[in-house]
Amino acid sequence: MLFIWFMLTGFIFLFAPQNLTSKFQLAFVHVFRWPLSVGGDLALTAQIQQPLTGAASRSETHYRNYIANLEETLAREREKFKKLYGLYNTYVWEGADFVLADVITATVEGSRNELTIDCRKTNGLAKGQFVLGDESIIGTISDVFPQISKAKIELVTDPTSRMPVEVAGLKNIMKGSGNNSAKIEMVKNEIEVGENVFALKKPGYLDAPMIVGKVTECNRNQKNPSLWDVTVVPACNIEQLEDVAVIIMNPQK
Repeated sequence: MLFIWFMLTGFIFLFAPQNLTSKFQLAFVHVFRWPLSVGGDLALTAQIQQPLTGAASRSETHYRNYIANLEETLAREREKFKKLYGLYNTYVWEGADFVLADVITATVEGSRNELTIDCRKTNGLAKGQFVLGDESIIGTISDVFPQISKAKIELVTDPTSRMPVEVAGLKNIMKGSGNNSAKIEMVKNEIEVGENVFALKKPGYLDAPMIVGKVTECNRNQKNPSLWDVTVVPACNIEQLEDVAVIIMNPQK
C-alpha cells in the first residue's frame, strides 16, 4: 500500500501544472533551507580541507628533512672542531696549524697508494707536508691543486715513498712496497712483531716523532743473513678514513 501511495503521489506531481510544482519546490527549499545549507557547507569544507591537508603534510615533510640535514651538518662540524681542538692543545704542536680535509678517493692496493682530498682552503699547503690520520702519520702532500681546492697525498706505503723512521731505537729509511705495506731493510737487530714505528722529526715539517705504523713481520735479509728486513703496516685503517689533517709548521700569519 505504501508503494502504491508513493506511485500515485509521483504521478500527481508529474502531470500537475508547472506553476504548482514550482511553488511546491520553493516551499520545500524554504522549509529545509537550514539542513540543506549545513550539508552544503560540510561538503565544501571537506573539498577544501583535503588539498590543504595534503599541502600542509608536504610542507611539514620538507622542513623536517631540512632540519635533519642541518643537524647532521652541525654534528659533523662539531666533530671536526673536537679534532682540531685536540690537536691544538697538544704541546708538540705549539705554533703549528692544521688543515682539515675530506677524503674523496683512496687507493691502497697495487702499485699506487695515495689519497685525494678536498680542502676548504689550500693556502699554506705545499709538497712534502706531513698528513695525519687518526693521530698517526699516513703520508705527505705530493700535489696541490688550488684552482679546485684539491690535493693528493702520497701514502707511506706507496712504492715511491721514502721516510726516515725509528723502530726499537734504531733509525733507518722506510720504503713503501705497495699493497698497504712498507719495508725497513737491513736492520741490525731482530724487531718484535707489534713494535711501533715512528716518523722522525723533520725541521720545518715535523717537530716531534709521530707513530706511522706497526711491525707485522721480521725476516732475515736474503743477501745478508746477519741483518733483518721488517714489514710495516700503517698505524690506522687508511681505507676507512673520512678526513685527514695536514700539518703546517710555523704558518705565516
